[in-house]
Amino acid sequence: MSEDRQPYATGSCQCGNVSYELSSGPLATYICYCTECIKLSAGVASTTMAIPRDALRISPSSLKQFERVGANGARNRAHFCPECGNRIFHENPDQPEIIRLKTGTLDNQALVHPVLHVWTIRKPAWLQIPDGDLVYETQDTPAEMLAALQAHIAGQQA
Repeated sequence: MSEDRQPYATGSCQCGNVSYELSSGPLATYICYCTECIKLSAGVASTTMAIPRDALRISPSSLKQFERVGANGARNRAHFCPECGNRIFHENPDQPEIIRLKTGTLDNQALVHPVLHVWTIRKPAWLQIPDGDLVYETQDTPAEMLAALQAHIAGQQA
């Protein structure tokens, strides 16, 4: 990212120790209602932006990490502030070109426009998903979901 170019977005952890800039917008924004995302958000779901790794500039660059295997069999490595524990992003080490930024860390929440919902089999009954959004009761492979999302976006633009 050049010094004179304004970032697409900025964000930070809860204590301010970790801050970041994004040079471009998301490939996709989605909400996950799986058990692990419910726990990490301490709420009903986790909202995430999939972004190219090279779009993220973060300081400090060394964050704490926690890794687990997701229900779909993919590795999931969480990166979080070593001071306050706020999760900043997740990644699959087997697919390092894409990271999944936790949108609660963004300074401007108006940039968050999810159109995809996964693990809806676990979402609370009172929570209503907007008409026209993509809905998955569990979770397909990332490639399948990306293809469905691209088709969804193309259909909206037609």
